[in-house]
Amino acid sequence: MKLSTSRFAVLLILLALVVAACGGEATTTTTALTAAETSTTEEMMDETTTSEEMMDDDILAVAEAEGDLGTFLTALDAAGIMEDFHGEGPFTLFAPSDQAFADYLDGAGMSQEEAFAGAEMLQSILGYHVVTMMEDSEMVMAMDDQTFTTLNGAPLEVTVDGEDVMVGDASVLRYDIEASNGVIHVIDAVLTPPAG
Repeated sequence: MKLSTSRFAVLLILLALVVAACGGEATTTTTALTAAETSTTEEMMDETTTSEEMMDDDILAVAEAEGDLGTFLTALDAAGIMEDFHGEGPFTLFAPSDQAFADYLDGAGMSQEEAFAGAEMLQSILGYHVVTMMEDSEMVMAMDDQTFTTLNGAPLEVTVDGEDVMVGDASVLRYDIEASNGVIHVIDAVLTPPAG
């Protein structure tokens, strides 16, 4: 009887050790899962922050911060293509200043509302101001007598005379306004795509 009790005690001790060992593994697994879940949550928060930060300094936000490109941004919105410029890019915008748009509208004898009413025509005009490559001033200045292929498919000629650069019939006023997904060069006229 004494032997049976000893064996029983040994079995109880072994069982307790097995349960403790299993319990320890379960705790470790739970801790590991909790750490993984925390890590995933932190990564998701980092990705959200990164997306928000990118939106904060994308080409549209940077254009808005310039202060004199509001009409260009309004035109992008009226054409229904504004959201495209939140994308990865890269984009090079030859953005007409507000004064350039005022001169264009005055010369055409139209109000802004009239000019911005036809989305398809507006898309074509605005597409002529966009190159889907990152073209900083150094690259632009190296393209004298060459052309860019614009977003609307039409060629845009570059002319360089010393420090003066023209794209089509517009002079570049300010260069290399950098954004997370591209660069802006401010121009003094609205570009009109070639017919055809």
